[in-house]
Amino acid sequence: MQDKSRRTFLFAAGTGAAAMGTGFSAVATPEGAHDAAVAADVTNFGAKGDGVTHCGAAFQRAIDAAESAGGGIVHVPPGRYLLERTPLIASHVHLKGAGAATVLCGLRPDNHRGAALISNKGQQAPGYEGAHDWSISYLTIDSPHTNGIVVTHATRVYIGHIYGVDVYHHFVDTAGRDILCEHLFLTGRSGTSTFQVDSLSGAQTIWDGQEAVSPLLDGTDTENLILQNAIITATAGHTGHRPHHNTSIHFHGDEAQGFIFNNLLLGGATTGFYQDANTAYHNMQITNVQCANPGRALWFNPGKTQQRNLMIRGLIHTPDHAANDTETYAGMELYGRDGLLVLDVQLNSEHHRGTDFGLRVAASQQVHISSVQAVGTQGRGIWLHDHGDDTGSKTEQILIQGCMLRGFETGCVHDGTGTVHVSDNLFHEVSRHYHGNFTGK
Repeated sequence: MQDKSRRTFLFAAGTGAAAMGTGFSAVATPEGAHDAAVAADVTNFGAKGDGVTHCGAAFQRAIDAAESAGGGIVHVPPGRYLLERTPLIASHVHLKGAGAATVLCGLRPDNHRGAALISNKGQQAPGYEGAHDWSISYLTIDSPHTNGIVVTHATRVYIGHIYGVDVYHHFVDTAGRDILCEHLFLTGRSGTSTFQVDSLSGAQTIWDGQEAVSPLLDGTDTENLILQNAIITATAGHTGHRPHHNTSIHFHGDEAQGFIFNNLLLGGATTGFYQDANTAYHNMQITNVQCANPGRALWFNPGKTQQRNLMIRGLIHTPDHAANDTETYAGMELYGRDGLLVLDVQLNSEHHRGTDFGLRVAASQQVHISSVQAVGTQGRGIWLHDHGDDTGSKTEQILIQGCMLRGFETGCVHDGTGTVHVSDNLFHEVSRHYHGNFTGK
């Protein structure tokens, strides 16, 4: 989506609306997208950025006023704002701060942790019928007792220029459709996965000031999500009493499609991308990713169905060996894919004491692996096999070409029943090049 188109989508609702009501003013929208938009300043509704005053109700009054005026920007000036309840953003409303200088922190009783810091209206709406065409941008999350930005039953959402310092579970947790996330700087600490792709099956609670309130848990998934131009290096899963799910990006939904992950720098957590077993994510692109995660760069477990179309291109995994130097190296592990492309990938494990595998592919068909450079110590460079249980899922229709493998005990291992065609692969200091049923050697 081009920047101009995105700005048009975000601010068209407020263009041309007259300034009205206490707390409103006409302001210029970012980068001159439109001449003016109706805006509310949260400080004119009672919010104080002193880190002490309860501001959740004031935020909600400002959002409601902007909604009543037909939409627009709700401005949050520099300061530290303590939210004793979860403000809910309305359709056509755009909550916008001043970047790192605007800090949001949530308040919870001593016996409760979690619930959303910020979410959207339409919590009890079915499917994708919650608030639509809303955004949140230029804000800092420093809220160790709460979750972060939670998208619930929403459509056409923009989340951008978010700075992540501390959060209880996830800085961003999505259960909606048509979502664009970009320019995220999630570099602090999260209790579990830093960025979560979710479904409405048991989480996404909000805090009403007294207790946690669940949305309609109808299983609505995240679909059509773009995450781009982001640095996600928060330490996850190492925070004592907090739940342990050690992942930068976590797929925790049911069955969905339409995902683009582009221009990302990942680290901090043990695993870069992690997909729960018995979920299914179709039509996904992962491109231009640098991983420093000390465990796997990707770990996609067996899905509830055979998953269609996954492309991984331009990924470099150079793990932080100092954080994991007693374990064997595992680069990327992928199960249950129909239409898998792995192109232009570098897997660098030479600093580990040993290597289990560089790339592992199981129970997948129509697989093309090309231009993979992997460096290991013992172990298997590329490892292919069937599912290994009674499902009968096989790995077949495989092409491996133009790969350069160094230092492994065996370059390519195929423990499955199908035939793998290989061509133009180079090996250096590899004890055994191939093991299994290969053609074209």
